[in-house]
Amino acid sequence: MKKLFKALLLLGGTALAAHFGLKTYKRINGSIKLSQSLPEFLNNVYGEIPEMNISRTLNSLNIKIGFSQEILDKHTDIENTVQEYIDDFYPELSKNAVEINIHLKGEEAEEPQEPAEPSVESEEKE
Repeated sequence: MKKLFKALLLLGGTALAAHFGLKTYKRINGSIKLSQSLPEFLNNVYGEIPEMNISRTLNSLNIKIGFSQEILDKHTDIENTVQEYIDDFYPELSKNAVEINIHLKGEEAEEPQEPAEPSVESEEKE
């Protein structure tokens, strides 16, 4: 009887690990495909290839998109367009928290700046 429970526990644990591994693989693979296809989609819609930075954490996806001032002035629905694209073509990513930041091309998106640490070389010279 103990062997049966041990076998069931091992089988259940393996199935659970395989399930979460497959979900993680789909999310990572979807993020990679999104980073390749989203610039082309936005180029087709707005006529300009944007600067893009996609960051992925365990349960969130942060997309930073940079366009020229002309495009930002003409189109105010860029965030909605990107969100709909993700919902339609990458439903495994839309289940997570998706944060889309639109900023001016060439400028950094608004991020808190951390103080710079002194380098080792400058400490050795003192």
